[in-house]
Amino acid sequence: MNTLSWNDSNIPHHITLENKGQHTRIEMRIIKDIEPEVIHLNVDWPLEILAEAWQGAAMQASEAYDDGNLYSQVRVLFNLENGCVIWLVNHIKMPSGEKMSADRLAWVPAMHGKDGKLIAI
Repeated sequence: MNTLSWNDSNIPHHITLENKGQHTRIEMRIIKDIEPEVIHLNVDWPLEILAEAWQGAAMQASEAYDDGNLYSQVRVLFNLENGCVIWLVNHIKMPSGEKMSADRLAWVPAMHGKDGKLIAI
């Protein structure tokens, strides 16, 4: 298992990579006010290649939507040879004022995150 470090020490989220047979499991623990959300994605890339592709930060791939109660944005975690892994960020402000996470990881073939957008490769 390999835990990735963020360039920004203020980011409390955790990303770990683990070999699962012929796949690598990306696990992300999203830390918000309401219990952490754990999301994961299995990809057909070796752990070492993913660790090498990690830049220490998520790259913006869409403009953020934020109305004070809902925050939503697409970010790229890994640009790889034939596609990228995106993080769909969704934070919801609850009536109590606390925030919860409703995020997802996804593989996007034939696209990379570049200059704040998803582009064809």
